[in-house]
Amino acid sequence: RDIVSPGHVFPLEARDGGVLVRAGHTEAAVDVSRLAGLNPSGVICEIMNEDGTMARMPDLIKFAQFHGLKIGTIADLIAYRLKNDRIIERMVESALDSVHGGAFKMIVFTNLIAYAEHIALVKGDIGGTAGEDGPVLVRMHALNVLDDVFGDASSGKAGELRRAMEMIADEGRGVLVLIREPHRAALSERIKSRLAAEKGNGGQKPAPQTGAKTWAKSGQLRDYGVGAQILLDLGVKEMILLSNTQHTIIGLEGYGLSVVEQRPITGPKPGKDS
Repeated sequence: RDIVSPGHVFPLEARDGGVLVRAGHTEAAVDVSRLAGLNPSGVICEIMNEDGTMARMPDLIKFAQFHGLKIGTIADLIAYRLKNDRIIERMVESALDSVHGGAFKMIVFTNLIAYAEHIALVKGDIGGTAGEDGPVLVRMHALNVLDDVFGDASSGKAGELRRAMEMIADEGRGVLVLIREPHRAALSERIKSRLAAEKGNGGQKPAPQTGAKTWAKSGQLRDYGVGAQILLDLGVKEMILLSNTQHTIIGLEGYGLSVVEQRPITGPKPGKDS
């Protein structure tokens, strides 16, 4: 009586790397089985409400409570794996003399899951004894070709990378972590999204994004986890976060990291005063 027929059963293949590569139910099922020490396979299904609509999180919580089931989210699983699985490896170090802030130590890290290379630019001594020299000025920057290379005026973020490097140089001590997107279609998807936003706004360019933000989307969570592991490798524990958006970073203490202050990225913007 509980199974409706005809139904549909499809074999699905999980991506290598699990939820750290694709935040899907297939990958989550295999990851949970593997973490439990069982055969890395599973059965997934969609739970429906009595009215035939798809059950959402509030409905699923009630369902789990009624039947005495445990419940977790894909975001929970991603956070757990990022905390417990080492996914980065230090590859090479070199000196960098930049027109934006002078001399930095450049360290290249590889993401062992997504096979993307990320960069840390280090100024001064940021390791040492915890708290010895105070919190470290940190900029976590996701590379955006439109903003960082072409200076896209519509986003309001053009020049942030350069200005963050200069602020770290003025401080004399800090680190900039540059997260590169491993997705092959990342740029085209971003442009398509912007075109869709313009179309829905009567052809007007969308307003620059501002305000509070929670790192909840799976892609942002993965990037944050990679960046957190890079900071730990560099010896950072307490940080002053450079950002023009108020971030609520959930679970950061699980990495042994803490944000003691947030500072806006200041300075002249391209095309304005520079």
